Amino acid sequence: MCAQDWPQAAGPNHNWTVTTGNPVPLSWSGEKNENICWRLPLPETGQSGIAVWGDRLFLSTMKPLAAGASSKKGSDIVIYCVDATLGKVLWQHDLPGHPKASSSYAYGFSSSSSPTPVTDGQHVWFWNASGRMGCWTVDGDEVWVRDWTPTLGRPFNKQYEPIKLRNTIFNVEPLAPEDPMRREDAWNYLRAFDANSGAVKWTAQGGLTHYNTPVLGELPDGGHAILAGRGAHHGTPETPAGLTLTRVDGADAGQAIWSWKSLPDGKAQVTQCWDRKFSYWLDETRTDLVVLNTNDGCETKRVSWIDNVAVTAWDAAAHKFTRRAGVSLSQLDPPITVFPAWHANLCVYPYVYFQCFSFQGKRRGKAVNHGPRNSFARINVETESVEYLELPFSVPVVDGSTASNNGILYPNMTINSRGIDAADDKRSARDGWWWCFNGNTIAVNQYLYFTFMCGQVQVIDGRAERFDERALVSLNDLGAFGETWSVNTPSYSNGRLYHRTMRELLCIQAADSKPDAE
Repeated sequence: MCAQDWPQAAGPNHNWTVTTGNPVPLSWSGEKNENICWRLPLPETGQSGIAVWGDRLFLSTMKPLAAGASSKKGSDIVIYCVDATLGKVLWQHDLPGHPKASSSYAYGFSSSSSPTPVTDGQHVWFWNASGRMGCWTVDGDEVWVRDWTPTLGRPFNKQYEPIKLRNTIFNVEPLAPEDPMRREDAWNYLRAFDANSGAVKWTAQGGLTHYNTPVLGELPDGGHAILAGRGAHHGTPETPAGLTLTRVDGADAGQAIWSWKSLPDGKAQVTQCWDRKFSYWLDETRTDLVVLNTNDGCETKRVSWIDNVAVTAWDAAAHKFTRRAGVSLSQLDPPITVFPAWHANLCVYPYVYFQCFSFQGKRRGKAVNHGPRNSFARINVETESVEYLELPFSVPVVDGSTASNNGILYPNMTINSRGIDAADDKRSARDGWWWCFNGNTIAVNQYLYFTFMCGQVQVIDGRAERFDERALVSLNDLGAFGETWSVNTPSYSNGRLYHRTMRELLCIQAADSKPDAE
């Protein structure tokens, strides 16, 4: 593997981060075609990330909707290999899913196409979250395909990402219907498979929630483990809520190293970040970050994210930032509650970063004020300092947009490249600051990339001395506001960033680099 390949969702280091000496794209515009090397129209919406190996890219979309289709639900996807230099499709195949496990198209909470492919440069593995996975050569020849029966009867919120470690690939799924150990209300499990054959190697003993994103990492002793969570909305059956660190190699593969219970119950709808020293529990029902010792799962500390925090706010009228320290968010008028946005979190020791959902209004008859508005948080787990930074997030007026209980809705946001509105859920037409699964955050060197559903990408200097306006590097777009939709995660490779929207795949290059000769 080249040091600059991005072979799976979480990148070459399995933790959504990479360090490089090559140019890093920091500023671009899809709308103005600035620093865009090439763009490839996609026939349908899709949510997978982009696996990169050398001059090849791998991704998936939903099977194209027929014009005038009465239903915007389906379980079939299309898998692609794309030339990374020219932006041309090299091959594609259909990958159908379980017909009873259909997902909405352009759904703001994942779809059948959500899992990111994995490649090792010789083979590529694709997943359909509606119940099929398989292996192909990088030239498109099928090696094996395997079916399973996914969880049925719940909203289609499956945000797990496949993982590969050496000759083992990992999926999140229930036990087979004929398995005597399968529960009536099927639990999901971490399962290991032989990458060459698809044969089951082992199934972890404890359940995990497929609403969360398990993360692979290296243990202090040099072995590897995956951190996964339990607990989510819609009555997920896996209990108790909390975290489990599972060994995934060696003689104890599949065994839990430790399991931690959240008291009271919580919701594990985040990317389960950890490092050799600490593991982290983020929960929308809490007021603090729980820091666990990775070695034994014992609580090391809790860092309040509402008391004695620093807030850098944007004053739109005065057009300037103001910073206040020693703030208690719960004592403000009105008080602010912090809701860590799902999957928009990352840890780069000693910092934990997350996007804050922003919502002011009534939910279920109660007044709520989630914030700080349009902000990101940075928590230093060593010093226990907590800083919030509000973005001067521009939300242009768009013809036809309407205000609702779900925020502002943009009627053209979910129209695909063929002119078809691919969404059947109105919540998919929001800007990405409330109640959706934005793409996972990545870091290239010290730069963090946060993608919003409206197709805007904020780049932040995560290592800035103070987490104030000086940490704001650039606000970029993947296309025109109000006409662009993306819940995807970017991938970095050799000075280029690969990103995608409902309508197209984009190759973004650093401003100080030149495209390769073609």
